[in-house]
Amino acid sequence: MKSIIDYSSERPRTITGVMVGITLLLALLALLPTLWPTHFSFLPAITVDTDPENMLPHDEPVRRFHDAMKRELSLHEMVVLGVVNEHDPNGVFNPESLRRIHELTEYAKTLQWPDPKDPTKRVGVIAADIIAPSTVDQIEQEGPGSIRFEWLMPTPPDTVEEALRIRDRARRIPFLDGTLLAEDGKAIAIYLPITSKDVSHDIYQKLEEKIATFSGDDRFFITGLPVAEDTFGVEMFIQMAISAPLAMLVIFLLMLYFFRRLVLILSPLVIALVSVIWTMALLVITGNTIHIMSSMIPIFIMPISVLDAVHILSEFFDRYPEMKNRRETMRHVMSTLFAPMFYTSLTSIAGFLSLLLTPIPPVQVFGLFVAIGIFFAWVLTMVFVPAYVMLIPERRFENFGARSGSGEEDWLARLLVRLGGTTIRSARTILVFTLLASVVAIVGIQR
Repeated sequence: MKSIIDYSSERPRTITGVMVGITLLLALLALLPTLWPTHFSFLPAITVDTDPENMLPHDEPVRRFHDAMKRELSLHEMVVLGVVNEHDPNGVFNPESLRRIHELTEYAKTLQWPDPKDPTKRVGVIAADIIAPSTVDQIEQEGPGSIRFEWLMPTPPDTVEEALRIRDRARRIPFLDGTLLAEDGKAIAIYLPITSKDVSHDIYQKLEEKIATFSGDDRFFITGLPVAEDTFGVEMFIQMAISAPLAMLVIFLLMLYFFRRLVLILSPLVIALVSVIWTMALLVITGNTIHIMSSMIPIFIMPISVLDAVHILSEFFDRYPEMKNRRETMRHVMSTLFAPMFYTSLTSIAGFLSLLLTPIPPVQVFGLFVAIGIFFAWVLTMVFVPAYVMLIPERRFENFGARSGSGEEDWLARLLVRLGGTTIRSARTILVFTLLASVVAIVGIQR
């Protein structure tokens, strides 16, 4: 280990250059197949899957049975569009509301486009199976021995009386009463079957755009299991894109407060960023899909990846005023902390690798690549932090470090001293309390 530290300290530019080179190479291998798929078709492109159903393998018996029943019964995923009017005394059964419902139904029939995977097929709304006032049958007796079939609402009504007749005819059909229209007549539901759930978010957005062109007292609600699942997946990635930078910002501000040297605390942030890039790039290069679970990998890697670097900087912060030599201080710090950092990283890796035992593929991928990310972070910490410290000019370390006697002046140091004394004096009480809490937890888990 000393030889590695010495090599990093003596050749900091080489270490930094190799790290930057590997980062750029992995990033390019991950991005090029997506940016230019025709030129780099031999590499796997970035694939995003937000379908929670894929938490189970395709050959899982319960999933195979579910898919077989859907095919046999011709069942499709359903997007439900609700229209509510609480201002009109007749609810949605007024000419204006029914006109908008008819227009929205006709628009929904057009929400189809060629399948990107197979241009000979079309995906989107299955127009023939839409359940709406203008697409359901009304059956009435025509005369002796004959019946008449017609649409419940072939055209929007012009008068209130015509709108109410549509309501009354729908109420006489048990299949529609309480399903297509609410019992109080305030709402109507339009059922839009779709070819697959992965198009639900696009349909949701197009319906929202159409609804935005309407005026009046009607309120519109878009729901359905595929919309909820797909929207959750899309929003999950958006939240991860927001949460990851916020996590880095919090870590940055805390380290800036404690170490008070901007140039020094950049190294843990660089390690966190590079660890995330290496891990996510490797995930893409190996052909794995970015699932909802995979999107959380950066959030887990970032705080874990800075831990060892923070330990090193903290010890360096305490020892540098005594030794006044960057290389000797770093050699002392690394020899002191190598074993605890190695074992804490090893236990973290083992913990996430244990997720490989779960029979859920996205969870297995999540555990494996978080463990790989922790390993990358540990390696980078061992070689990059000493190199980075040696790249900082000597003058930047003037008045750097914990001054003697700071334990009496710094509030955090005083708190730690008091906490340590309390722990020693109350050792038995703490152990008993921990044991009782563990017993309560075990009992709670079994319920």
